[in-house]
Amino acid sequence: MGTFSLQRAYYHCPQCGQGTVPWDEMLGLDRQALTPGVSEVIGIAGAVDSFGEASTVVLRKLANVSVSESTVQRTSEAVGQDIGARLAAGETFGARQPWDWHKDAEGKTCAYVSLDLTGLGMQGPQAAAAPGRMTAVGMVYNPVPEQRRPWANPTGATPRFQAR
Repeated sequence: MGTFSLQRAYYHCPQCGQGTVPWDEMLGLDRQALTPGVSEVIGIAGAVDSFGEASTVVLRKLANVSVSESTVQRTSEAVGQDIGARLAAGETFGARQPWDWHKDAEGKTCAYVSLDLTGLGMQGPQAAAAPGRMTAVGMVYNPVPEQRRPWANPTGATPRFQAR
C-alpha cells in the first residue's frame, strides 16, 4: 500500500493535564504508536535475533517495518513481561485440544521428551556488549510411527506429527 499521511486530533485536558488521541485508541495503538500486530512482529523479531539485527534487517526485509533498535528492545521486553505475567497467572495459549496419540509397535501410546540448550547473544544497557546466555528449549512430541509415514505407505494418508 505504501506510505500515506494521516492527521490525528490531539486533545488536552486542562484539569488533569493528560492528553489523548482518540483515533490512536480506536486503532489500538500503544504509546509508541505501534499497532498490536506490529508489536507482535517486533516481539518475534526481537526474540529470534539481536535487537539491532531485528531493527535493521529482519523487520525491514520481512514486514517492511522501520523502527529503531531501542523500540525493538522496549517492545520485545514488554511482550516478554506480558507473557511471563500471563503464564504466572496460569493462562495457557491456544485452545485446549486432546491429542490423538499415535501408537508404537506394541499398540501403546507414547511420547518423547527432548531437551536442548542453545546460545543467545545478549545486549547490555544502552546496547552495550554483554555476555551471552544459554537457554533451554524443551519439547514433548508424538511422532508418526515409521510404518505410517508416506515413504513407507505411499497410498495412505499420513497422520500429523504432533509436538508441543
